[in-house]
Order: sequence, then C-alpha cells, then structure tokens
Amino acid sequence: MQSKIAILFTFFIVFLMVSGCENEKFDKDKWASYEHLNGSDRSSMAEDLLKSRKLIGLSNRQMLQLLGPPENDTTETWYTLKLEFPFLSVDPESGKDLIIKFNKDSIITNAKIHEWHHN
Repeated sequence: MQSKIAILFTFFIVFLMVSGCENEKFDKDKWASYEHLNGSDRSSMAEDLLKSRKLIGLSNRQMLQLLGPPENDTTETWYTLKLEFPFLSVDPESGKDLIIKFNKDSIITNAKIHEWHHN
C-alpha cells in the first residue's frame, strides 16, 4: 500500500514540475519581437510578469523601456498591450490584452490580462 502511495506522490510531483515549465519567463527581446511570437508565448511572459509583480511600482518611463509602446487604447491612466494578434483578421472575434493602470503620478498600480470575445 505504501509503495502505491509513493508512486502516486512521485507522479504528482513530476506532473507539477512539467506543468510549471509551460510558462515562459519574461524576455525583453522576445517580447519586443512579437511578430515572431505566437500569442501564447507573449501571454505566458505576461503571466510571468504578473506573478512576479515586476510591473507594480514601475514608472511610465520604466514600463516603456521594459515593454515598449502600447499598441492601442491608451490614456494617461492606462495602457493596453496586445498578447494575441489575429494577423489575418480585419475584425477578430477574440483576443487577449495586458492592461496596465497608472496612478496620477504615472506609477503602475495594477496590471491584468483581459480576454475578450465578440458575440
């Protein structure tokens, strides 16, 4: 009985290790060359940034140096960066963006991934 538990525990640990390897660590150069990435790579890097909280507390200038300029929907208080790019679609049905919010001093206070779908 103990050997079965040991085997199950071992498989569980291996599963956790393998599933954890799927997320790609943030890489500034890869992020900047998004035309060579598929959406899941950039999404995975964004998830790494959110988990590590590397964005919170950065200034607008620091964010631009790290991630580059936003692609669309920008105001003084929030930026949107595309994570998934439907290259061949003029009017995509869905997408995924990284939304970054700033306070009045242009410091990042919040960041999240937003998945959207047209009906």
